[in-house]
Amino acid sequence: MAEQVSGTAQWTMIDKVSEEIRSEPWSMYWREWKSESEEFARFLRDPISVLAGDIREVERDWTVSSTIANHHVGIGHSPICIVAISVPSERRVYLWMYKHAPNGAGT
Repeated sequence: MAEQVSGTAQWTMIDKVSEEIRSEPWSMYWREWKSESEEFARFLRDPISVLAGDIREVERDWTVSSTIANHHVGIGHSPICIVAISVPSERRVYLWMYKHAPNGAGT
């Protein structure tokens, strides 16, 4: 499956599918990067600057909390899927990152 991942060029808002979810005080986005890309390296070094530049509601003085799933895979040459939840009332972005297993490796 990892060979199908090409990386998205931008953060994509995950549509809020019901009126109940639409009224929530947060927004959810996702994107994928190739782990060896310079853009992803910038994101790792300074995530809030990248997020504030790419997602309109995020500001540079916000904080970021991150969780990495499948960490045992290692970062090198693995596509990374990232879900970001922006919570303006907390001035925080919650990140959940999932590293795809390399081709041929089972997880």
